[in-house]
Amino acid sequence: MEVDFQYHMLFQKLKSRYSDARCGIFCNHTSFLWKDKKYLVRELERIVRLETIFIPEHGFFAELQDQQPLSIPNRYDFLETSAEMISLYHKTEYELMNVLNQLNLVDLLIIDIQDVGVRYFTYVSLLGRIFEMLKDRSTHILVIDHPNPAGRQIEGIPLPESYESLIGWPGLPHRYGLTLGELARFMKDKTSGKYSLEIIKCQDLDLNRILPYPSPNIPHPMTPLVYTGQCLWEGTNVSEGRGTTRPFEIFGAPFFKKFMTRWTDHWNEVHQEAILRPLIFLPTFHKYNGEYCYGFQLHPLKIGYHSLWYSLKLIREVRSDLNEFLWREGPYELGSDKTAIELLAGDETLVNFLNGKEEERIVREKLREEERIWQSKCNQYLLYDEKPRQIEI
Repeated sequence: MEVDFQYHMLFQKLKSRYSDARCGIFCNHTSFLWKDKKYLVRELERIVRLETIFIPEHGFFAELQDQQPLSIPNRYDFLETSAEMISLYHKTEYELMNVLNQLNLVDLLIIDIQDVGVRYFTYVSLLGRIFEMLKDRSTHILVIDHPNPAGRQIEGIPLPESYESLIGWPGLPHRYGLTLGELARFMKDKTSGKYSLEIIKCQDLDLNRILPYPSPNIPHPMTPLVYTGQCLWEGTNVSEGRGTTRPFEIFGAPFFKKFMTRWTDHWNEVHQEAILRPLIFLPTFHKYNGEYCYGFQLHPLKIGYHSLWYSLKLIREVRSDLNEFLWREGPYELGSDKTAIELLAGDETLVNFLNGKEEERIVREKLREEERIWQSKCNQYLLYDEKPRQIEI
């Protein structure tokens, strides 16, 4: 398997150059040796001085739901590691300082984690914050590259600094089309880091290899393809499908019932890049836990489906048709006073469009132009022949 080849390359480098190094690793359950049938952290302790395991949101095994704090539990004991386990999903300044102190203790940091190719995913922002904390240090960073489950397609607008949060790292568009290693190269450039960065490349970008999905609400290969747009429902009182087996594909609310058939027929006739299939679902947690919701499952119909543009139009239409529709109020992430929809959309023009205050033509033109700029800019970070691409909307 290709990923085992990458780990073989990692072990060779560690044995020849870093056997005495104080090592840390940013990983979760996706960091697994398939051939040896064990987690990478167990093997690392045989080769280097493994000091710290840095864990993202959701916990090492993605056992926690979104926005839940993680205190390192005894249930991780079976991993049989003597390394200290530190949560990167910090909510206080004290926790942040603890992370910084632990990063300062390592000479070598291994990054081996699966992202999903969309900037809302907190693993991306946590990686960026690691690079910011290390920017003035001589730490060596070694990244095990991974294919992007959202592929090479580009969507959206690079995030301004004023919209930065744990669900948005500045400079990244909504769907960026880079592998993990290429993303790391972009972040090193963005932070002007003094650390050294080395990437262990994939042999190819085949998504048919074993690709464990990294968090509880990214359960299926379709999820990353609709996540860019459908995650915007988090900023509303409509369920984005958490608590079902197909989150982000399924969405709705108890108050959708009155317009489902009439509205769906019209929508599917006008917007033919996907089909909305009416259904009823019963979330087992999160919004409307235990309540029957009327809604839809989204079925994209073409390879060039632009998730962000489709969902922007969809949410705007639902908002205008249903008086019960509301935006989620109040601050959404630590360190920002912006609402959820502001942080997710990450752009005033897109927020205005969702509120019916901007023309479709203006938004389409802005998306096209910003995606063209990103497509040109990201070429300098590429490691493979296949390039990120913009699609026509």
